Amino acid sequence: MHEQEFGLRNILGTIRRQLGLILAILILVLGVSALLIISLTPMYRATTLVLVDPSEKNLLNPTNSSSSSASDNARVESEVSIAKSEKTVELVLDALRLTDDPSFQPQPGLRERVATLLRIAPPETYTAEELRQVAIGKLQDAITVERQGTTYLITISAYANAPAKAANIANMMAEKYIQSQLQSKINGVLSGRNVMEQRVTETRTGLVAAERSFNDFIISSARTIAEQSGRTDIDQMRIELEKIVSDREAASTTLALAETGLSQSNWAQVADTLNTQTLRDLQQRERQIQEELAGVVDGSEQADALRVELVGVLDNFRTQANAQLEQLRQEIAANRAVETDLQLQLRSNILTSNLPPEVLATMYELQQNAEIARTQYQQMLVRLRDIEAQAYLQLADSRIVSEATPPSGAAFPNTRFLAMVAGILGLMLGLAAAFLREQFIGGIVSTDQLEGIVGPTLVTSLPNQKRLGRSQDGKPVKSLTELIAAQPYSRFAEAVRRLMISTDQALRRVRGDDLSDAASIIMVTSANAGEGKTTAAVSLARSYAISGQSTILIDADLRRPAVHKELGLEPSDALADYLASAGTPGDDIAPLMLTDGLSKAKFIIGSNIRGAAAGQVVSGERFAKLLNSASRLFDVVIVDTPPVGALVDALYLAQHVDVIVNVVRFGITSQKEVRATLRELVEAKQDNAEVVALLNAEPQSQAETRRRFGSYYVQA
Repeated sequence: MHEQEFGLRNILGTIRRQLGLILAILILVLGVSALLIISLTPMYRATTLVLVDPSEKNLLNPTNSSSSSASDNARVESEVSIAKSEKTVELVLDALRLTDDPSFQPQPGLRERVATLLRIAPPETYTAEELRQVAIGKLQDAITVERQGTTYLITISAYANAPAKAANIANMMAEKYIQSQLQSKINGVLSGRNVMEQRVTETRTGLVAAERSFNDFIISSARTIAEQSGRTDIDQMRIELEKIVSDREAASTTLALAETGLSQSNWAQVADTLNTQTLRDLQQRERQIQEELAGVVDGSEQADALRVELVGVLDNFRTQANAQLEQLRQEIAANRAVETDLQLQLRSNILTSNLPPEVLATMYELQQNAEIARTQYQQMLVRLRDIEAQAYLQLADSRIVSEATPPSGAAFPNTRFLAMVAGILGLMLGLAAAFLREQFIGGIVSTDQLEGIVGPTLVTSLPNQKRLGRSQDGKPVKSLTELIAAQPYSRFAEAVRRLMISTDQALRRVRGDDLSDAASIIMVTSANAGEGKTTAAVSLARSYAISGQSTILIDADLRRPAVHKELGLEPSDALADYLASAGTPGDDIAPLMLTDGLSKAKFIIGSNIRGAAAGQVVSGERFAKLLNSASRLFDVVIVDTPPVGALVDALYLAQHVDVIVNVVRFGITSQKEVRATLRELVEAKQDNAEVVALLNAEPQSQAETRRRFGSYYVQA
């Protein structure tokens, strides 16, 4: 439970520290999204609802036919595919003339626009077929056809940049789909009609051949039957029938020749074929007029008069010829009727005669063949007429149950949804950037993180104490370092004592359990200025002094001393004079020391030494002599050094100390700086010297402190 709360507190702390970055990324993403949404073309969606009825529809036989649900499902799914087929799309494209619509024409890309604007390349041109294919592709992308669940309803939706256009496309798509469906059914029936019509023609030919064979046999057998039976009436009817057939065939030949000549304006052929005096006279006059026209001047009055007369003669010729042709047709029809009657009478008389068995068998066979052919022909003819009627009585299997209407709002872009997505995305990117900055790019935010960077080095922390409060005697506390004595049971004082324990553990690693042989020299440094190393050094010195160990703190930051500020004192030139004096330095450093009124610790404060002299002084013999003198007089010697990242002074001093306290500012010192500082200190220190990493100003909530420690801490 504690680890979960600690992780949640770290997350909330990261969000609080990186709130500016998170808000900046969120606002940036929302701004970019708003620009993109504004730049997008609104698209409207209109939907037409179509009902598919898979049952069989036959108006000539309106009985309900049953079908299985499996076949119905397959039929509806098939209709969905047919509705969105390219053929239907092409019909809609042509009906609405969408090839002329700019939204269905090729749109140049950014590269083409720039090239055209800079006149690097001419505008791309398209053929009519290419424009049509582009329009078909865009229309297919703009249309969706879906089945609603397992129902018989399908939705045809169209997207367009205008509400009315979307509704028109959806309705036209449904209309053309239904028209195509109906036409497909009609074409299917007509295809069957064509097959049936061919079979009817073949059956009719067979029927005619069977009847002719039977009649030919009757006529050919009539003479033999008449002689054998002695019936002169049969022979007389045969002779009369042959004459009528001969006359009919001659008349039919005359009719065919005359009709051919009349259609070809061959007046001589018509006159010779029909062989009437009137037609011969008219044809002779027509020929005379043609000869006279050849001998007169074209355009003269005589020529015009002759042409008028010629027109009248030809009209009269056609009238007379058509009248005679009609008379000839009537004669042929009358002869055919008489021929049919004679054939029936002859057939009846022959069948009632006493026929030989072989003739009777052959006649019966021919009669049955003719009867069967007649029955088949009648059945096929009836079926053919049914199919022809059915072809034009087809009903569509689909119908529109709800036409599309112009939508009131755009379907795309969905501003609310996109804004919500952009907000979530911006928040996620902001949080990711915040954690990336803290965990990999930004500063250290936990002791666990610091321990992961510095490795086996001891790690501890100091809390971020904002309220100082008052001391036990009621006086206001002026600085954090005063809390060590003013509020010894405060959270900050306890954290400093933990730092003291960590340094003692480091010292035991260096010297073992015996710490009495020599003074412990502790160096406090950091990667950059402003990370709290001076506060940590003064607090650690006072804590050691209060614990009963003689302690001295030397302000070795000669370029920018700050210990005197923590103590509320003015800077002193005593240390600078001591280090800069000529001759061999003495062991008496008492004139340099000041006694702390709160903890009895000793302090050597300094003043600014500008230029390269400060570095030379720290690395010189006098400063080493100062450290030796202090180590003989005190149990603990603490040295406050300049930042490692800015100056080399701390690296010179690292070779003289036992423990190095590297101060890292919570959320400020970057991980790269921590690694670089640790690497330089490890290279500069003694082999057996230890490094303690101190995470300074770590935030901790009051509620968490009370929950974990109750009343053990006395806070201001």
